[in-house]
Amino acid sequence: MSEADIAALKALEARRSAAIAAGDTATLGSLLTDDYSHVHMTGALDDRAGHLKAIASRPRQALRGELTIRCYGDLAVITGQQTNRTPNPEGGPSTEVLAYCHQVAVRQDGAWRFASVQLTPMSA
Repeated sequence: MSEADIAALKALEARRSAAIAAGDTATLGSLLTDDYSHVHMTGALDDRAGHLKAIASRPRQALRGELTIRCYGDLAVITGQQTNRTPNPEGGPSTEVLAYCHQVAVRQDGAWRFASVQLTPMSA
């Protein structure tokens, strides 16, 4: 596992989080594999198109804590806490949900992309 890979994966996650917060599905889509899968905290499963549609309709902040990154050649596993902060569309307080985030990234054509994300709610 090289320092360059670790830095690239941290940057990938920072770009993912920023794109989610901005509702920027063009950027987010460029960070995901074509066969991407996303398991929501509810247990619902989305493919790439479904996840992008969900982000377009309801952007939110994905705040990350410390990341644990393990590389296995052209595959990486990234784990750590994530707090999803979702604005209230009626102007009230945002909701916050703490989750454990498990991500799989793959190197394709020299660039890291997310192939899978799974979020599991955590007790406060």
